[in-house]
Amino acid sequence: MNPQQPAAPQEPAPTPPQQTTDTVPPVAPPLAVGAVVKPGKKKRKYSRGLKDLQQLQRTVSRTSTRVARAVAKGMATYRKRSNKSARKKRDGALRDFGVNFAAGLSKTMQILSAVPSDLAAGLNTKRTRKRLRRQLRATSRLMRPLGY
Repeated sequence: MNPQQPAAPQEPAPTPPQQTTDTVPPVAPPLAVGAVVKPGKKKRKYSRGLKDLQQLQRTVSRTSTRVARAVAKGMATYRKRSNKSARKKRDGALRDFGVNFAAGLSKTMQILSAVPSDLAAGLNTKRTRKRLRRQLRATSRLMRPLGY
């Protein structure tokens, strides 16, 4: 500070706001205008005794869709490779049939490899395990007199 300039008047320090005993709980900020909240999926409803059957049907349907998709992709692979062979050389589609077919089949099997685990996961529920145990017990009771 330059000694020739007069000192600026200092403002008094602000006092902290008074705390009140009535505290208002914080309010959540409002949702943005136009925000859409999606409802969750509804639970499936079943008749008594038909739940297992319907769940099995859904599992089989899902896996058969996967099978159809796998075959379609395998055929598409075969068709693309066959067309490529036909463009490259005379009678190329016939000459490379085995190789192209194997590539398509390989693609099909690659996708199909998930089907057994899908079926197993669909069948491996608490309810089905319980039913299987019950049926095995009943079968073993029937087999005892036969000497098994």
